[in-house]
Amino acid sequence: MAPHPIHPTVPAPPAPPALPLTAWARKYGKFSVNDRKSGLTPTGYTFPRLGNQLNSESIYEAHQTRKLLGFTSRELGQLDCLPTRELVPSTLPTYILPMLRIENWEIEPAQPDFGRDALYPMANGQGMWVASNPVVWSLLKPILSLATTMLMSIHILPWFDALINAPRVPIPATRLSPEDQGRNDLYSFQARPAIQFGQPTASPIDRDKAFSILQHQFKYTFGFMKFGEDPQGSEHDPEASAMTSTNYDYMRYDPTPNKIPRVFTWLDYAGFEHLLRDDLNSAERMCIEWSVANTIAHEVMHAIMYLRTALKGDFHGIENYFELEALAEVGNSFEKAINLGSTRPFLTADRLQSPPVAIPPLGYFFHRLYPTAYNIEDMDPDGAVLINPSISMVDEAFPIPITFYEDMQQEPFWSVAVRNFGHGLLHYRSRKEGSRTTLLITSNTGEITYSKRKRFSALGHAYPALNNQFIAGVETLRLALLLTPEERRAMEFGRSLLISSKGEQAFWDSSALQKTRVDAAMTIMGSVNNVQLTQETQRTVRLGLIQCMVEAISNHQVQIAAIHGLEAVNRVTYPDRRAALMEWNRGTRVFLNALQTAKEGNHIEITPLLLDLEVARMVLVDPNNLTQLTTEELNEFQSIKIARAEYIQGNFTSCRNICAGILGRNCCSILARCSAAAILFALDKDLYGGWDERKEDLVIANDMMDHCFAAAPAAWKAPWDSLKIDLMDAVNALQRPSSPNQQLPEQN
Repeated sequence: MAPHPIHPTVPAPPAPPALPLTAWARKYGKFSVNDRKSGLTPTGYTFPRLGNQLNSESIYEAHQTRKLLGFTSRELGQLDCLPTRELVPSTLPTYILPMLRIENWEIEPAQPDFGRDALYPMANGQGMWVASNPVVWSLLKPILSLATTMLMSIHILPWFDALINAPRVPIPATRLSPEDQGRNDLYSFQARPAIQFGQPTASPIDRDKAFSILQHQFKYTFGFMKFGEDPQGSEHDPEASAMTSTNYDYMRYDPTPNKIPRVFTWLDYAGFEHLLRDDLNSAERMCIEWSVANTIAHEVMHAIMYLRTALKGDFHGIENYFELEALAEVGNSFEKAINLGSTRPFLTADRLQSPPVAIPPLGYFFHRLYPTAYNIEDMDPDGAVLINPSISMVDEAFPIPITFYEDMQQEPFWSVAVRNFGHGLLHYRSRKEGSRTTLLITSNTGEITYSKRKRFSALGHAYPALNNQFIAGVETLRLALLLTPEERRAMEFGRSLLISSKGEQAFWDSSALQKTRVDAAMTIMGSVNNVQLTQETQRTVRLGLIQCMVEAISNHQVQIAAIHGLEAVNRVTYPDRRAALMEWNRGTRVFLNALQTAKEGNHIEITPLLLDLEVARMVLVDPNNLTQLTTEELNEFQSIKIARAEYIQGNFTSCRNICAGILGRNCCSILARCSAAAILFALDKDLYGGWDERKEDLVIANDMMDHCFAAAPAAWKAPWDSLKIDLMDAVNALQRPSSPNQQLPEQN
């Protein structure tokens, strides 16, 4: 149809350009298809507000607790378990075990040993996923250095000694379920008695011999795999991120003469793809590097187990059980021995994309109990689930702080801490705030489900005996009269770890208590807003509200003190934690000022609370470090500076407007408030009317200034000195005008 001659068709305006994804959404996926924000972005600290108490971020927090075992991202950040700050660079030696070096990595498909006939191209067109590719090797080197360091320490594990040297004992019938009765192919091994193996005298000879046999006799080879595609051939369909296998099918069925048994380990290249990103910080990178190195060590244990089974011709040999463990999975058993538990990533894939796309892990949980029902899918498929004891139907997980990934790449951690205190330091680094899940197995399908997860605080944690042993070891070194340099370093490391753990617990406890106080304050606010109360009752309720805020601010101060202590012990800074505390400080100032000015506030005195918040702000932020100051604070400093300049230059109207703007902000700091009050008093120095009221306000400003100056850290002395000497002293000296008819001074 032709357009109307008078009302021609007007083309629709172009759609506004889509806003870019946030940094978190680019890394960890969007909250929804149409959302530019990640559902995992940490929400802010909560503080009460006047009016509607609707929390617009609650939908994100509900999403996070579903994804993160009952934790929110904000809580994981409070526990220092999110990779949001930079870590100390690695100090590990660049040495790589001969078994792991580049010449022992796959450069072409391992045929005829296995059916796979092609390797994998890199998605960015930079060649193939082979170690001989310089791009790939640059990713591998720090990982292999860390894996080398981990593997070089395993000879002091009683578990590893038992894997190599302990006799195999048949599983007794009392540990077999009814359907497995009569099986004679299941064996266990146990740690040898102290007379046969002791950690202080442990020798690396057996370890080095096993590595040498794997490398030279069985041509141990490493390579890459794609998740869901088994390098052994199309007849296999694994659901693993890594696998280790021998060429047993080739050895058994291929007629080729002079065949040799071999062992191979393949790693899913998706984990390495994350390291190709250019938006990872050092914490994210070290977290991924540790995960891959841990996987390599895990897979090497499977290869060593093959020395007792398939590589000796026992192609049907099932992996052995360690002591009373109910599952045969030697890699997981090794992780239990070295870490006192297993680990799993916070995240694995972005499910909004089809097919789901692998994303960085964000962090890892430490799972204390092994084996659980979750681990059944990991075990040898020909194995059996033992009973008496059987698998745990409860899973307990604790988030791992990012300091652990830094520790793992520091040479003293291994040469001093592990050597003196043994493995299991992952346990000492893990937080005491956990998540407990009750597991269920569907009887007809075997599917594993879980009941609602519950958060809990393991104050004594899960290993009280080991905790006490560690503490006693540190104390023994502290009390020793003569210490070798190595023992002194061990003592210092142990004490810093203990102090750090206590500081982290104090920070978390105060954070949790602060939230309780704020929640109580918000409940009180809701009762005031929703119920018709008498004025006196409202005042009583609001006094209760103020008491809640007194306690919340006290916890705020404890948090700041804990941060300072942790930064001193760990020799790091926590910018995200500081920023979150600053946000809470500001939001609480806004709330208190709004409460005081509201008519229903009944003139409740909040100045002491604002002074406490001001002192807390000064302890938290260095005014000379611009990176710690928010845009608002920078603008506030600048506004005070401009107002003083305008006064000196005689631009009184502009000066008055700037000061009024400063005082009109509910988040105004005490420093800015005192400065603006002094300047306004000077502007009206010749005005007789209201002199007494203005002088009274100036006295209050002087009292606040004196209080803050006395409590100010060294870095804040200069701004308060400037206020007092350059401004307040001169204003205090002003005398009352003599004439009651004095008019306002002429202003330009």
